[in-house]
Amino acid sequence: MESFLEEDLEIKETEENRRKNVFGYEECCLCLSLSLRPLWHNPCPETPVIPIPTPSQSLSTTSFSSPPMTSQSPFPVEFIVPYQQVAQQVNSYPSESSSPPPKSIPPPPPPPVWAIPRRPRNRTAVQRNRKPDLAVAPYEWATKKRATVHKLDYLVSRQILNVSGEVRCKRCSRSFELQYNLLEKFREIGIFINQNHPIMLDRAPSKWMSPNFPNCRYCGAEKSVKPCISAGKRSINWLFLFLGEMIGCCKLKQLRYFCKQQNEHRTGAKDRVVYSTYFQLCGQLDPTGEFFSSLMNSDEQ
Repeated sequence: MESFLEEDLEIKETEENRRKNVFGYEECCLCLSLSLRPLWHNPCPETPVIPIPTPSQSLSTTSFSSPPMTSQSPFPVEFIVPYQQVAQQVNSYPSESSSPPPKSIPPPPPPPVWAIPRRPRNRTAVQRNRKPDLAVAPYEWATKKRATVHKLDYLVSRQILNVSGEVRCKRCSRSFELQYNLLEKFREIGIFINQNHPIMLDRAPSKWMSPNFPNCRYCGAEKSVKPCISAGKRSINWLFLFLGEMIGCCKLKQLRYFCKQQNEHRTGAKDRVVYSTYFQLCGQLDPTGEFFSSLMNSDEQ
């Protein structure tokens, strides 16, 4: 009986020792996991790695002594500094300050003044009493519709780049043909309108009311050449007068006829009607303002 009791006591003691060893091992692993860096990461090859005892090794020993817990890190400073340097070098997400600032895209230029849409007028009575279109266009740059010219896109595609008209000298009374470059004169007038529109106040400036006439090529008289305006309203060369800035030479009745065909207000002083005529012709040539913008961009380049 005594031998059996001694065997039972020995079995109980061995079980208690195993439980103590397992409890001490788990407590040690928990402390290491909370206080130390992962031991399997070894950025510095010279630093030795402390092996972790396996459960079989710990259980095979009869006693387990846990290392004393201290506030200092068990790893030397040589192990920590290279890790921080490597982390800074391997950083694949640079800060926003190091990246170059995005390039700001400049806004598109505003459209010219005549391309800004206006409130439409109620002209049903005028449209009802409008006369039919012409059978033949009076000029190659004019349409069959009365007092209307083709767009710049159409004229450039047909190679219509020069507009001619008949003029007469007041001194020698000789007539000859005068030509204007379509694109150059349109660009010049468009720049003048955009720069001086705020001070015009819906009235034509003195430059349009009293045009600067060209010189005579025969007698050499200065500013003595005036345009020959047809007596018939249908055959007036509106584009030639526009490019030469000589619309102010037309009579008030002729200007009102043009505004009537465009459903535009035609009463008032002559400077108001001349102003409206210039703007209407700009709208006929370049309704959206894209052609004028392309001309300005090509000059800047």
